[in-house]
Amino acid sequence: MFSLSERVDSNQPGHIFMYLKFLGLVCLVFPSAGLSDLLTDTALSFGKIAIRDNDSVSAVHLPRSGNQFPTNKILIIEPGTPGAYTLTGLPPFVEASLSADVPAFSAVPVAGTEQFTISAVDIPSTIKADASGNAHFKVGGVLETSGNGGTYLGPLDYQIMLNINLVF
Repeated sequence: MFSLSERVDSNQPGHIFMYLKFLGLVCLVFPSAGLSDLLTDTALSFGKIAIRDNDSVSAVHLPRSGNQFPTNKILIIEPGTPGAYTLTGLPPFVEASLSADVPAFSAVPVAGTEQFTISAVDIPSTIKADASGNAHFKVGGVLETSGNGGTYLGPLDYQIMLNINLVF
């Protein structure tokens, strides 16, 4: 979820930054998981960022390790956190593979606003359940602007549904 607000930068008179706070939504697709459940320990968040200009694609990279960094015309105001999730109800000690459906796009139904994209996801390729049938994993990713010169309107809530596939 994004929360947007504007502020004028005192270092650049008349220059407006769009501040946004992003909270990623993770949806798991279970092709082979009967009664498994997903618990959110920590939601994926790209933190609070500012877009200086949208004339080229800019990105916020947030690996699972949490070493976040921006590229091009995005500034990190408050750092984000990788998502931490627990799968429950798996068979004990089962090894499962994870993959993500990317790119994933925001879908704000407001005319005139640009959308965001999760272009890459940082997840482990496999996880292993413990004796209780629980498996823990972290999710990071890359959030990108459109880079087409369009405007991000605010305040608005932006959501991106990210499908993560589990096969065992």
